[in-house]
Amino acid sequence: MDAILMAIIFKRKIHFLARADAFNTPFKNWFLSKINMMPIYRIKDGREEVKNNDAIFDKCQKILENNGAILIFPEGNCVVEKRLRTFKTGFVHLAFEGKVKDLLVLPVTINYTNPYAFYSEVSFEFAKPIGIEALKGEKNYISFSKLLLEKVRNEIAKNMIIIPSKEDDLFFEQLLLIIRNNGISESEFIKKQIKYSESICQIKEDNLLIYNDLKIKTELYFKQVEQYHVSDKIIKQKSVKGYLFVFYPIYLLGYLLNYIPSYVIKNKIEKSIKESQFLGAVRMVAGMFIYLIYVPIIIVFLAFIVGSYFWTMAFILLIIFFYYFTFESYQQLKESHQLGANDEIYEGLRKKRSELVAAINLLL
Repeated sequence: MDAILMAIIFKRKIHFLARADAFNTPFKNWFLSKINMMPIYRIKDGREEVKNNDAIFDKCQKILENNGAILIFPEGNCVVEKRLRTFKTGFVHLAFEGKVKDLLVLPVTINYTNPYAFYSEVSFEFAKPIGIEALKGEKNYISFSKLLLEKVRNEIAKNMIIIPSKEDDLFFEQLLLIIRNNGISESEFIKKQIKYSESICQIKEDNLLIYNDLKIKTELYFKQVEQYHVSDKIIKQKSVKGYLFVFYPIYLLGYLLNYIPSYVIKNKIEKSIKESQFLGAVRMVAGMFIYLIYVPIIIVFLAFIVGSYFWTMAFILLIIFFYYFTFESYQQLKESHQLGANDEIYEGLRKKRSELVAAINLLL
């Protein structure tokens, strides 16, 4: 979703570089070209194909000379993890060869809470732009490359929530979820999570026994949470706003209306995705095309029965938007109802959570 979200939040027109195998059919080539995407060829695409990158780089230089913006992902690959990988030097080459005097490189850090989940939160942190002309000076390409790579990497890393190793992923994510559910202001959303992540790393380095004890307690708590099919958020708050009960019939209509597109995406399209990191983007694009066909058909069908296209369209769109904006709340409502049926289980989980939070606050 990175490129899609960047295109949405930026005011100016953005051009994108993407791996060449994404352009492997005439339709894909046409569609991706229409949304300002250009192919980059890798060795695995064939040594002869790599030569095509010269023409792409020339095109990029023309875009920059015309005050355009190019979005480049310096890691050059898609892996869903909270770690930085080695940077490729494509953006360095463009910057060094660029003839634009006021050329800037703007490092951007993107942090997701859970990129696979619906209603995931995402944050964009923008660093201070790096002026290329001043950085270049009289340096040769190698010196310039090392300096720019270091500057960009440092700027991205300092605003990034980093989990040091794969074996710690689950534990860190569970702790960060508890911290977020306890409440973080928007201005502190990233800084606080970075601070906690760094503190956890320090504990692991200083006292592995304490670290492992906290890890075991956290994993046991979340196993119980999953066992009862609830979430940490509902353990924290339990109650859900009462007005949701009043609007339940509209929510139910929304559920029925969205059932067919959701079923197709979840049970047909998602199962065909071989690389999970593209799940979010495929969901969005598939949903866009499906709804553009599905919703007009429903409106025409119901308007034929009701006799008014305008009011039918207004009603259907209202239901779709209401369902979207209340989706998360109704999931919590179901969990709350489930816990309400057994206060003993809820109190037990709440007590364990409180003890865990106290241990976290004491250590961090």
